[in-house]
Amino acid sequence: MLWIEKYRPETFDTLLGQTSAANQLTAYANAGNLPHLMVIGRSGVGKTAALEIFSKGFYTESPAENTTVLPVSVMFSQGHTYFAENERFAHLYQKGKSVLANFKYIVKWHASLKPLSAPFRLIIFDGAGDLPKDAQAALRRIMERYSQTCRFIFVTNTIASLIDPIRSRCVPLYFLPIEDDVMTSHLQSILDAEGCFVSEEMLEMIVLGAKGDVRKAVMWLELAACYGVDDPLELSQTETGCMSDACIRAMVAGDADKGRQICENLMIEYGLSAVDVLSLLRKSIRAYITPDIALLFSRADIAVRAGQNEYLQMNAFAAELSEMLG
Repeated sequence: MLWIEKYRPETFDTLLGQTSAANQLTAYANAGNLPHLMVIGRSGVGKTAALEIFSKGFYTESPAENTTVLPVSVMFSQGHTYFAENERFAHLYQKGKSVLANFKYIVKWHASLKPLSAPFRLIIFDGAGDLPKDAQAALRRIMERYSQTCRFIFVTNTIASLIDPIRSRCVPLYFLPIEDDVMTSHLQSILDAEGCFVSEEMLEMIVLGAKGDVRKAVMWLELAACYGVDDPLELSQTETGCMSDACIRAMVAGDADKGRQICENLMIEYGLSAVDVLSLLRKSIRAYITPDIALLFSRADIAVRAGQNEYLQMNAFAAELSEMLG
């Protein structure tokens, strides 16, 4: 299991550096009520994890059934392909209508569902800053119609990405970058739990480079501790580039399951298409490239571009690539 998943906070007590936000969410849970929210903060500071913790605490029964998470950046970047292939939304997909029309229909459908043993449901718009303005305008009316039985939470990096009517209907909840000393202590505790070691200089470099992003810091720490990355320049790559490098390193080390899991994370957590993931992996695999591996990439690229199920094709690709590299 990847460290970013293994050490994901499960309670507010283990959520790093967000005491104010955690206290506010705890107060809402204790009161049994919640306004519409804007959850604002940089990537990797615990926004999504905090909402997961809140949902599990607020809904003592059926938290998954009462919570809908919509990855809006993926929805609007992949469009019809995403709706048609995602098992959660395929039954609601209307082929002859636009992406915006499908989005509105899906939101209305989930908002209209009766909550189970609770006063209201939650709909979380992950990456709400990528919502087109016309989609935001449509949500304003949906919020008014279903406010009695549904609460809307907009997760975004900046408040400016949301239109005034949305902002005026939501209470802001701010998440701050994690302080360096808190980050250092957390990373050291992970090393102790895993029985691994990195130098003090490397640990300091990771903390400084992450700039308050816990997810990025933990990912870099795993690369340094488990795969021998000791060049700070390698750690300064993009986050998705680091994930791609970790995928290839895992496959070379014979860990096919971890390589497959990283491919899935790049598509699910980071919203990349299968074509984008293949492009990243091509850059990471240059040192190991052979004619057979090049042909494998070509076949996978043709398969995903032909409209076949991206997740099935990438799982098959990852299994075959791991066999070649292992």
